[in-house]
Amino acid sequence: MVHAKSLRVIGQSLEAAKIPSFELEADGPNYVVKSELLTGTGEWVLRHALSRNDFSERTARQLTVKRSVRFTAGDISRLDEQAQVQRRNSSSPPDGVRRLSQLLRTLGDQFDRMNASAFQISWVSDSVSVDFQLPDGQIDSRTYTAEKLEQLGSSSRFLRARQTRFDIHLPGSPKLGRPRTIR
Repeated sequence: MVHAKSLRVIGQSLEAAKIPSFELEADGPNYVVKSELLTGTGEWVLRHALSRNDFSERTARQLTVKRSVRFTAGDISRLDEQAQVQRRNSSSPPDGVRRLSQLLRTLGDQFDRMNASAFQISWVSDSVSVDFQLPDGQIDSRTYTAEKLEQLGSSSRFLRARQTRFDIHLPGSPKLGRPRTIR
């Protein structure tokens, strides 16, 4: 679930920055987001989320030049912890299904299932194009609509909920293995 979690967290940051279209690329353990529609304010929101300290004068000057943001594994872990605290402290249920973070998580689920070693996502308002490389070196590409990602997401959430039920272990009870599929 490496990509699913990471892409969900990145999606939450992109939602906060109100970025409607972007390119996202896996760069080893890091992810790089680029957007021509990234405003100074949006970039500030992203960089502020990624920064552990206040902005230096040097960083403020870069905002007008650079239109890409790198998310490291440490950034993603920290942002995920912050989001978990916010969810625990929030009295309102999460928004509807069609949130960017949920749709990106769905893509991440797909990449995790295929063991994609590298990928690039091109996100525009009405479609999502992905190019990815499988462990055997084969390169493939797909295009999704938001509706298709919603459908995939619904089935992914069902599978995660079902898997969680089988992973429950009560203290003092024998630990059961996962059910095996007979082929």
